[in-house]
Amino acid sequence: MSNHQDAAMVTQNRLLAQLPPDELNSLYPHLEIVSLSLGQVIIEAHEPIPYAYFPVNSLLSLVAMMEDGSTVESGCIGREGMAGVPIILDASTTPMQTLAQIPGKAVRIKAGILKEAFKTSNALQKILYRYIHTVIVLGSQSTGCNRLHNIEARLSRWLLMSSDGIGSESLPLTQEFLSTMLGVRRSGVSETASKLQSRGLISYQRGNIQIVDRKGLETTACECYGIVKAEYQRLFN
Repeated sequence: MSNHQDAAMVTQNRLLAQLPPDELNSLYPHLEIVSLSLGQVIIEAHEPIPYAYFPVNSLLSLVAMMEDGSTVESGCIGREGMAGVPIILDASTTPMQTLAQIPGKAVRIKAGILKEAFKTSNALQKILYRYIHTVIVLGSQSTGCNRLHNIEARLSRWLLMSSDGIGSESLPLTQEFLSTMLGVRRSGVSETASKLQSRGLISYQRGNIQIVDRKGLETTACECYGIVKAEYQRLFN
């Protein structure tokens, strides 16, 4: 880190903020703040993972890719998480692709350095083990959600999770991107977003969604949103 402003940005990531000050200070020389652009792929499927990323105000998506080219979002990572879990699990690669769904800042660290720090720091181990548990909960819940819940509930859940991940009610998202993330046709996203807008829950303009009535959107979302959020809060207070 080059200055106090950079150091303050690092602790906007909730995992890094959990580290004891002395351990975080020891990592500072190895941390780099980077800007991620829309759609930028930071982890390629089946390729060695060079860096772990801790989002600050960007939002990352884990995307499952099928043989026919179709994709569906299986999870998102915001300021409460980290991209690059296979690094600390000694897996080195993953069949999942990770890309920037909302552009912004992230803190990155080389895979080898994170792996060594994980081996020697009890605090980092505890934090990342708990985070891995929440990733498993999110993945399991997303599987059930994609199978059982309607698109209106799923879109509402996804918008709320995205908002939590970047700490903003304003989400720079296109219908095309939403259709990829939800695994539905663009027309389905358009129709559902129009319904939510007509009920005063969101305001949608090309390339941007504003959450207007968060409580109402939470009511529309399926129970998956509350389950995952409660588990994260239980573990990280």
